[in-house]
Parts: sequence; structure tokens; C-alpha cells
Amino acid sequence: MFLPFSQRGKRWEPHALKIRGMARGANNAERFDPLALAPHMGLTVVKDCTFDTLEEDDREHMKAVGADNWSGGVYPRPLPDGSRLCILNPYQSERRRRITLMEEISHCYLKHQPTTLVVNSDGLLVRDFDKQQEEEAYGVGAAVLLPWKFFFPRLNRGEGIEELVEAFDVTQQLVTYRIKICGATALFRARARSQ
Repeated sequence: MFLPFSQRGKRWEPHALKIRGMARGANNAERFDPLALAPHMGLTVVKDCTFDTLEEDDREHMKAVGADNWSGGVYPRPLPDGSRLCILNPYQSERRRRITLMEEISHCYLKHQPTTLVVNSDGLLVRDFDKQQEEEAYGVGAAVLLPWKFFFPRLNRGEGIEELVEAFDVTQQLVTYRIKICGATALFRARARSQ
């Protein structure tokens, strides 16, 4: 198996390939559609939540401040059909929502414990946060969308960020993250200089 340079990349890539293998034919395609995999992972996805029950000021808050502060999540209790509800932020780009959904799928695949509500030091009810779980789910999700066997050859040819964004239908932030997390920054810079 051809693995990234970094230790985290090496740990996460096999999981990503297994997840890709769960979607028929997706293992040999550069672009991956997490929506097609979500039902196989027991997720019912809501992409276009309108928040129409909120007051106008609250809806505007969700479009502005809220769009940057949450990407999505899975309701921890199953629906009557046994699936779990995954809500994606409708005010983020389609490309941003793809990595959010892939992160939630990775949480399911990795059997991570859902977060819970806890009282913080100010007495407020907030969600707890497991940094290691979040990093692993995001890293595996990124590897599903940008698998090393397709990503590395393009990096090695000297393709730029925009070309990679278009090839894999992801955000610039995700491409940059994947370059760094795979330990490929020096390679990327060297190939960019030679172009």
C-alpha cells in the first residue's frame, strides 16, 4: 500500500481506503461522493435545513456568524428506521459540506463516542470536545476525499492548489491541510518552483 510520508497520514490512509471501498466503484475514482455512502453508514443527511422556525434575526445570525461556527453534526439518538440524522450547515459551500459529511461518516466508521452536553465553568451548557477524536475523523475524512494514490501523483507533477481543488471537488483549505498532514509540504513547494 502506497502511504503518505507522515505518521498520521500513514495511520489514517488505510481507514480511508476501507471507507472508500464501502461505496461501490469509488475506490478507483478521484472524486468521491460522501452522500452516496451516508446511507450505508446509517446516516440520513439533511443538507438544506432552512431554519424557517427561527426568528428572522436568528436566521440572519445563522447565515453570518453561525456559518463560520458550525459545520454540521449527527443527532446521537436513532430515528425510527434506525438511521441517525446528520444535519449540514446550509450556509456553507457544497465543497465545505462534503468534508463535514465525510468527517461525520468517519466518526461512525471509527465508532467514536458522540459528544455530550456538560456544564462549563461559567455554568453554561455546552458540548464536550474530544480533540483526538475530531482530528482523527477529519484526517480520515480528508484522506477519503483526497486519497494518497491519486493525490500524490498530481502533487508530484507540480499541480497547483486550484488544479487540485477542481480535480477533487474540495476546498482550498482541505487541499492545503492534506498537503501538510501528509508531510508533503517540501515536495509541493519544490514542484511548484520547478513549474
